[in-house]
Order: sequence, then C-alpha cells, then structure tokens
Amino acid sequence: MAGGSARWRRSEGMRADAQAAKDAAAQAFYDLDMVQRDVRISVEAVAAADDSPGARRAIADFAALGTRIDQISAAYIEALDATDLDAGELDPGAVAQARQRLDHSRQQFQSARTELERFSGFLEPLVAAAQSQLEQVGPAVARAKQSWLDASNALDAVRAARLTADGLARRLAALSRS
Repeated sequence: MAGGSARWRRSEGMRADAQAAKDAAAQAFYDLDMVQRDVRISVEAVAAADDSPGARRAIADFAALGTRIDQISAAYIEALDATDLDAGELDPGAVAQARQRLDHSRQQFQSARTELERFSGFLEPLVAAAQSQLEQVGPAVARAKQSWLDASNALDAVRAARLTADGLARRLAALSRS
C-alpha cells in the first residue's frame, strides 16, 4: 500500500505542477494580449497619420510580431488540447510533457511581451508625431465646414441680389458631398 500511496502523491504533485504551469501560461498569454492591444492602437494611430519609411517599417515590424505571436498562441492551444489535466487517470509521462509544453509557452509569451515592449519604445516618437497630426484634423474639419458655410451664405446673397451663379452653385454642391 505504501508504494501505491507514494506513487499517487507523486502523480498528484506532477498534476499540480502541470496545473500551475497551465495557470502561469494563461496569465502570460493575458499579459501579452494586453500589451499587444496597446501597441496595436499605437500602430493604428501611426498608420492613420504617417506614411514615412519609418512608419511603414514600424507597421511591417508589428505585423511580423503579430505573426510570431499567432504561432506562439497556436502552440499554446495545442499544448492545452494535448492533455486534459482534469481527467481522472493521467499517464505521468503525459502530465510531465504537458507541464513542459506549458512552461515553454509561458516563456515564449514572456519573450514576445518583452519584444513588444521594446518595440513600443521604438514606436513612441512616431506615435507622438501621429497624435500631433491627428489633433489637427478636428480643427481643420471645423475650418473647412465654416468655409463651406460662408461660401453657401455668399451664394445665397448673390442669388438674393438676383445675380446668376449657377456655376458656383454646382461647384459648392460638389464640395458639400465630399
């Protein structure tokens, strides 16, 4: 009996270690996802406002990082699906392999997170420039709307004076559609 009890405790200890590895990998996945979302927002801001070679390189680098993260995530999901750690009877070798694969996934997630954080630092000047440009869009749109309204009012004044301005009216109407 003592041998069976020791084997059971060892098996349960291995299962607990594998479960801890599963939990740690899940946390690393979540942490990476949060950083990736933040960086994606920054990259989208840069893409919207900057078409410079540096911005295009940053966008391409982020896409490459995303591909790598997708591959790491796929391997993680495969590791999760390979062994059901909640199953009643588990082969100790399968449990050990699951723990090893989940530990590897955690390490890969942490490495990718570190790489994303470094990339985010490289991206900061581009983001600052993009934000500056995007902040100017709202006022420029407001000025354009005001100019259109002024032109429309001037056209109404021309019509009220019984002057013809059909060509101007067509051009103004075309501007209002864009």
